[in-house]
Amino acid sequence: MSLKHITLTGLPGVGKTTLIKKLHRQLTENNIETNGFYTEEIRNETGNRVGFDVITLDGKHGTLARTLNETPPQQQTKYKVGQYVVFPTEFENLVLPLFEVYTE
Repeated sequence: MSLKHITLTGLPGVGKTTLIKKLHRQLTENNIETNGFYTEEIRNETGNRVGFDVITLDGKHGTLARTLNETPPQQQTKYKVGQYVVFPTEFENLVLPLFEVYTE
């Protein structure tokens, strides 16, 4: 078995999420196993960005970050980046198991 790794980085809006979704779909259609995750921005009803979710390629979702005004006080964590409250536990619960495949 030959493992290949792909990491996409880039400025917001250049198409990283679109590319990974298309690549995942094409590989799956060709019976090539994929494993990974991407992040997706969350917008409110007026179109303003209010946070990010982490989504695994097998469809599991978790909250990665939300703006302070979108996060109830009882859910706020000590982890903040700019205007966002970050939820590292949700990220770790979804993403870290994906890497266990490579350490076994």
